[in-house]
Amino acid sequence: MIKNITPVLAIASGKGGVGKTSLTLNLATVLARQGHNVLLLDGDTGLANLDVQLNLQPEKDLAHVLAGQATLSDIMLPVPKLTSTKGTVTLIPGRAGHSGLANVTQPQLTTLLTDLHTLSSQFSITLIDVAAGVAPAQLLMCAQSTSTLLVTTPDPSSLTDAYALIKLLWQNHGTSNTRLIVNQASKTEGSQVHTRLTTAAEKFLQLPPLPLLGVIPADKLYSTAVKSQQIAALSYPQSTAVTAIETLAKTFNQ
Repeated sequence: MIKNITPVLAIASGKGGVGKTSLTLNLATVLARQGHNVLLLDGDTGLANLDVQLNLQPEKDLAHVLAGQATLSDIMLPVPKLTSTKGTVTLIPGRAGHSGLANVTQPQLTTLLTDLHTLSSQFSITLIDVAAGVAPAQLLMCAQSTSTLLVTTPDPSSLTDAYALIKLLWQNHGTSNTRLIVNQASKTEGSQVHTRLTTAAEKFLQLPPLPLLGVIPADKLYSTAVKSQQIAALSYPQSTAVTAIETLAKTFNQ
């Protein structure tokens, strides 16, 4: 892990469909409202789409950086949609379906992450929306971050894949920087998920207790926003899920 006074948070999930990217966008929005200047990296090197969801049209993206045609600073884009009177959001866009990104090598990714940590010193917090899964690129992004915010749901397959990510981070990188977010769950379900993952990690990996960062409740308004490709923190700021994300975000104000 590269040390930096600016937190670099990898938002990851063992499997797709757990609401990771929606959570990332809402968390960025809320953090800006709370006074942070947020740097947001689209770390899905195969299916990047944050620029589409934010209705932005970047002239250059990570593909240009990997090709040596631009730096990370060159491709940064302000996100007016998420910027508040207290803080800002700036996007480093990827590109969907680009072979150079989908097949990024470990040395290329290591250099990219080193440059990201250097750039992050200009911001108060950095979020990486990591592609779902446990491929080497995803694991390296998590291992090189200050913390990995692992998003899961109470679904058994989601739990299995979440544990796989914890296990591989530890076995392949010697890293136990995971903090848990349980999405689409009641407080009771969130506690049960936390207990199951913590017990497994302690028993089979001899890891310390897994911190529970937050539980995001199932919320019809939040789901409506996701289905219509809106950001709930903008469309339904009083929804229970957004309130939970606001509480979670305050963890990083300390």
